[in-house]
Amino acid sequence: MFRLIDIIKYLTFISYIGFIISGISGFVEVSNTFELCKLLVSLILITNVPLLIYVEITSHEKADMRVIQYSRSYSQLILSLLSMGLSNIGVGFSIFGLTICIANLLLGLFECDNEIHPIIVNSNSQN
Repeated sequence: MFRLIDIIKYLTFISYIGFIISGISGFVEVSNTFELCKLLVSLILITNVPLLIYVEITSHEKADMRVIQYSRSYSQLILSLLSMGLSNIGVGFSIFGLTICIANLLLGLFECDNEIHPIIVNSNSQN
């Protein structure tokens, strides 16, 4: 039905949407009391997350899956740490993003994609 990689990819997209929501809530916080740091972090989130979504959607069949998983993990870590200080909504989405960061890291580490590297059973082995 669904592969583990597809499930983690969809959860990664949900966390990207959460980071956009966190950036918007950061702008709301800035409109109440102006803080330059929150403004810049919100601006970074709003501008970089759509670029990451575009890169995820474009074809990358030629790339190594480990590199893709590690880059997703790195981007999730950075965006989670940025959105943590914006608002209460940002804290929730950053905890979710850190969880997805660990999941992507473990997918890259243990290479869970069996279609690229199938298990080959040697039938000529003697017992």
